[in-house]
Amino acid sequence: MKLPIRQSRLHIRKTRPKYIVIHQTTCQYPAPDAKIDSPKFQVPALIGNVLEKKQADINYHFIIDKIKDDYQIITCKPFVTICEFPDISNDINDAAFHVAVMGSYDFKIPEIRLYEILAYRLLNPLLKAFHIIPTRIYLHYEVSDNKEETCPGSFFNKGKMISMIKRFIITK
Repeated sequence: MKLPIRQSRLHIRKTRPKYIVIHQTTCQYPAPDAKIDSPKFQVPALIGNVLEKKQADINYHFIIDKIKDDYQIITCKPFVTICEFPDISNDINDAAFHVAVMGSYDFKIPEIRLYEILAYRLLNPLLKAFHIIPTRIYLHYEVSDNKEETCPGSFFNKGKMISMIKRFIITK
């Protein structure tokens, strides 16, 4: 199934990225199948939601998902485009990379391996390449206007994520 690319819907970023916002995929695409911890259900539900909402693409720059025995980073949107989250102020939203973890962490506890792969393969390289400091990594609920938002889930532990970032810091 090929998704159409509609350039008119891809808004270009005018500034250098300064933030990273972590999400879970069910905050944007709340299909019940996407909450089940299995790629058999999650990926089709995610793509189905994109098609139902008639979006040009998935509204995250990156998604991390467990594929077979390990977590993989999937690039979804070009770096230079802006993801659209109406509950996040434009000051942060327009200058942020949006990273989603596949599934719902309101229902399950993330594995340590998820934090390791997220930190080592994605966050540390972004921090290094774009000169972003770790204190500018936010969870969606921390920057949302919606006070009932729990994304990336009540079981997602920012402290563990930051400790993995420090553990795998890129110095050269």
